[in-house]
Amino acid sequence: MGSAGHILSQFRRARRLSQLELSLQADVSARHISFIETGRTQPSRDVLLRLSAVMNLSHRDTNHLLTACGYAAVYSDIPLEETAMASVRQALTIMLEHHAPYPAVVLNQHWDLQMANRSMQQLISALLPAHQSDTQLNMMVVLFEPDGLRPFITNWPDVAALLLRRLKLQLQTQPSPKLAGLMNHLLSLDPPEHWQTPTPQSWEGPMLTANLNVHGQPLSIFSTLTSFGTALDAGLQELMIESYFPADDATKAFFEYLAKEVDN
Repeated sequence: MGSAGHILSQFRRARRLSQLELSLQADVSARHISFIETGRTQPSRDVLLRLSAVMNLSHRDTNHLLTACGYAAVYSDIPLEETAMASVRQALTIMLEHHAPYPAVVLNQHWDLQMANRSMQQLISALLPAHQSDTQLNMMVVLFEPDGLRPFITNWPDVAALLLRRLKLQLQTQPSPKLAGLMNHLLSLDPPEHWQTPTPQSWEGPMLTANLNVHGQPLSIFSTLTSFGTALDAGLQELMIESYFPADDATKAFFEYLAKEVDN
């Protein structure tokens, strides 16, 4: 029980909740929470589910907490390529295709590329060396590595700093060894010196755009992240659809022209 109690304590501390605060929100005594964390009592499945809901744990972390306490996982974790996920893949394909002529991708929790529409495939093929474009990409890594997309992003320090702050926040709410490893790897790739401090003086407009120079063609894009709001599967809950939009008319015209060239 000590291990399970330690896991609960980690989740609670990551959310900056005291035992008393968690007890009040979950309607469970602070003494009971203390006993769970120190391994002096076996929590019921219902109590663990209530604590998970109050802490807003992901499905994967809820499963982890339950199994550590000897209970079966409540959320499935079906690989995207399995037959049971056919309707999900179909929905993702529709979203990606309907976003054309602009790029769109499907990413997992660790920012690994799972699916990409034709516009994104074209962009990756044009900008990345062949040995990278033929392998599974991690979109965070490819934005940081010198032989990735980094040389093409003219405002890379601003974009990289924002991504590092986003990943740091993700680590605080969804701690995992793989995410921690990704963060350490990015920090080893010569990140912006003061990435933890936002620089409002460099901001223009209502959102940060990524400004690229693609073989002499300046492009400006921004993105949105979409997720499945009713997912009951751990992996599905973690999927993100990142859709890129043109921030100016020149970028809009570039992607529209690129799509017509391919169709012809």
